[in-house]
Amino acid sequence: MDEGRIQKATRRARLILSDGREVCGDVFVGLYEPHHLGPQRVGELLNEEDTFIPVKTDQGVLLVNRARIVSVTLPADREQDDLVTLGKRYEVRVTTTRGDLNGTIFVNLRENATRVRDYFNQPLRFLPLFQSQTIAYLNRDFILLVQD
Repeated sequence: MDEGRIQKATRRARLILSDGREVCGDVFVGLYEPHHLGPQRVGELLNEEDTFIPVKTDQGVLLVNRARIVSVTLPADREQDDLVTLGKRYEVRVTTTRGDLNGTIFVNLRENATRVRDYFNQPLRFLPLFQSQTIAYLNRDFILLVQD
């Protein structure tokens, strides 16, 4: 084992980029997360500071510019737990620069911040939208409209 490497797990995901390109592959997440039990979630990875994230594809590893990712979609069972679905539930329709998505959000912010508006004004770059079998992490820089 290389002593300089940190062990990682992978999550299969579909990334939609701002130019319309689709990248399917494995993103690398940490095996441990200090804020909860279990491995790092893809949403936590997306909201880190690094400009480029590696994605392992059939053509090799690509470094993807996080600022140019519109959305990242992956199976819900790999990311969802009871903590991420706490709070007030809203069904929303989100229009991004690459199309419309329907799904559910859970607003669990400070006491007086329970509106859809509060959720989308969080200081996070990527926000989760829960769909029936998937979670789509949406880059708020590419969100045009939200309807609740």
